[in-house]
Amino acid sequence: MLKLEQLAALVVAAGLAIVSYLLFFSWAGGGGYERRERAAPKALLTPDAPALKDRLSL
Repeated sequence: MLKLEQLAALVVAAGLAIVSYLLFFSWAGGGGYERRERAAPKALLTPDAPALKDRLSL
C-alpha cells in the first residue's frame, strides 16, 4: 500500500509542477527576452581631430 501512496504523491507533485510551470511562463509573457538593438556610438568628433574623422570612415 505504501508504493501506491508514493506513486500517487509523485503523480500529484508532477501535475502541480507542470501546471505551475505553464502558468508562470504564460504570465511572464512567454518566458523569452527581447533582444536589444545596438546603440549608435555616442562619441562626438571635435573639429580639432580631422585625422580621426578619416580613420572612422572605414
